[in-house]
Amino acid sequence: MKEKNRESVNLRRRLFAFSLFMIAVPASSQGLQVDMDEASFAYGPEASLVEVYLAFDAAGLSFVPHERGMVAQLPIIYSLSRSTNAELEGTPVEPVYADTGAINFVVADTSLLQRGQYFVHQLRTTVPPGEYEMTVDIMADSLAGRQGLVLRRDVVIPNYRDKGLVKLSDLALASSIARSDNRESVFYKNGLEIRPNANQLYGGGLSTLFYYVEAYNLNAEAVGGQDYTVLSFISEANQAGPMEEYSSRRQRDIRDPDVIVGSFDISGLPSGSYFLKIAVLDSDNESLVEQSRKFFVYNPDVERAAITGEEVSFESSEFAGMSDADVERAFDVIGVIATSRERSRLKRIEDGEEKRRFLYEFWETRDPNPSTRENEFRDEYYRRVQFADERYASSFNDGWKSDRGHAVLKYGMPSAVDPHLYDRDTSPYEIWEYNNIPGQGQAIFVFADTQGFGNFELVHSTVSGERRNPDWITELRKK
Repeated sequence: MKEKNRESVNLRRRLFAFSLFMIAVPASSQGLQVDMDEASFAYGPEASLVEVYLAFDAAGLSFVPHERGMVAQLPIIYSLSRSTNAELEGTPVEPVYADTGAINFVVADTSLLQRGQYFVHQLRTTVPPGEYEMTVDIMADSLAGRQGLVLRRDVVIPNYRDKGLVKLSDLALASSIARSDNRESVFYKNGLEIRPNANQLYGGGLSTLFYYVEAYNLNAEAVGGQDYTVLSFISEANQAGPMEEYSSRRQRDIRDPDVIVGSFDISGLPSGSYFLKIAVLDSDNESLVEQSRKFFVYNPDVERAAITGEEVSFESSEFAGMSDADVERAFDVIGVIATSRERSRLKRIEDGEEKRRFLYEFWETRDPNPSTRENEFRDEYYRRVQFADERYASSFNDGWKSDRGHAVLKYGMPSAVDPHLYDRDTSPYEIWEYNNIPGQGQAIFVFADTQGFGNFELVHSTVSGERRNPDWITELRKK
């Protein structure tokens, strides 16, 4: 127990190390932007290791002079406490972890920062298995003109050694994995330097997807021999099977635990959503355990191959087998762009089968190229949903349900954003500019956080049918 406590102390000491890497994604001017991801791994018979990955958009950081150049300092509180939805037996009632410190990102010269540059940070601790609410509170800094930001999510930390079954840890996505003996690095683990990809976005300058996963409880009886097979492959988000040329099978000797790393070159994948899937196969080629992670690719220069001569009916479409939960979410999502007649019909449909057929027809009527399997309009729409969920989600709502999310879904990304987040005399607000909205031409949207909770609501737009208030600036002036 003393050795375990000593290791936990060492983990805490390394909690606030920092590093830097870059990926080529569209830059944002939305103030402080942070992507968060997490993964858990076996640690001992009574605890699991939890890693939290944070990616900070450099464009939203405030730098001040430092002896080594310029520094952006972010005071942070990280905690794990029992989830309000906890049903897993054994979840501790009291908070199991809390720590306070500061993340420091140092650069020699801010003029060298590039569009789309991200700073990556990793938190690491050990906790008993259970269901938790993870909270990362990046505190406000009035001197740097930065508002606070709180990130929350529910996480399940399994007991990987429970019952002796073959298990896989969470599947961690990375921007790079290399051999290393630098044990002082916050990214060091099992002889490797693993740089996490907290937003799961690849493409552009980040053309290789790296992955890391651990296998537990492997033995000759479980796998039927002295070795086993690891199957890894990439599938499209709406397809179960592997994509051609994105599949790998490897024989491995039994080790417990076994560290499994690999990579795929995704430079030829068109933009869209995908799944990386890992399976452990026994000697009979049967799957013992599987793990998967969703990721996103932005390759605007890669065209999706057209598949012609293929007729798709409702019965053979993905809508026929859609779960009830997915149907209900899909109904909510399409409401943003549905016509008034379609919305009226949506409210009247109660039968599940009829709802599925409605969804099929809804997207078929909007397919710009019905001769191909792909529906480019629908794919683009769901990319917007994903973007809105990542950028504008709050503890109260999905991102696509926010006013900014609705604007993205209906009109696409703005041509420019003029942020006014720290003006002294007004509530924080943003002006979105569009060069050409069909049927409207040039237009603006003004979103403001009038309550001070980070919820930006639409206060004015020049688009017909949206809220209009030419005197919006007066409304935003602080009393």
